[in-house]
Amino acid sequence: MSATTTDEATRAISANWSVALVQAGRLEAQPYHNTTWTTAIYKRPLEGRVAVTKQGLAGDEHTGHGPDLDRAVCFHSIAHYDFWRAYFRRDIPLGFFGENVTLHGALDEQVCVGDVFRCGTVLFEITQPRTPCFKQARKLGVPTFVKLLLQTGKLGYLARVLEEGTIGAGDAFALLHRPCPQANLVYVNCALYEKDNAEAARELAALAPLAHDWQRDFAKKAEG
Repeated sequence: MSATTTDEATRAISANWSVALVQAGRLEAQPYHNTTWTTAIYKRPLEGRVAVTKQGLAGDEHTGHGPDLDRAVCFHSIAHYDFWRAYFRRDIPLGFFGENVTLHGALDEQVCVGDVFRCGTVLFEITQPRTPCFKQARKLGVPTFVKLLLQTGKLGYLARVLEEGTIGAGDAFALLHRPCPQANLVYVNCALYEKDNAEAARELAALAPLAHDWQRDFAKKAEG
């Protein structure tokens, strides 16, 4: 198969993928029982063109040590919202899970670590599955939600920014390059929790596009 044919086949994978919603959040104190907690998970939709730098979306704030270049932007598929709405029998508005970009298509099982996407004028490289956290569970009001996310694999994913630019609702999410087809996001996440698979851990520890702390975690697993 020629390189041109391979390139065309790669691009065809994302033919119908596009941006439904772009949002950012400020750090805010939110009520919780008899106290408050500070979080930026309560994000708000952004209209028009939104600037994206190596640190992430303009106006998006972070807890902890601030933006991480390996995790500059978070993505989530609309299809996951459809699943959870049916599962919980309740409405869950788009953007509820705190992602920056909500997508038509582009489910976790269709995306690989190392995938390079053009979206608007921005170039993204996928770095890891999203790690579920208590913030999503707390916002949803379901204490077991982290466990459910891990069981279903409907996590969303994170990316670094290779080229800065702007994005907006309606932009295509176009797959340009897939250097690591073996590193499907669902597979990578399962491998992180799988026991007694040193070979997979060694391979993933050496996966250059993978977020650096995930590489370290896999290296430790490979060592036993």
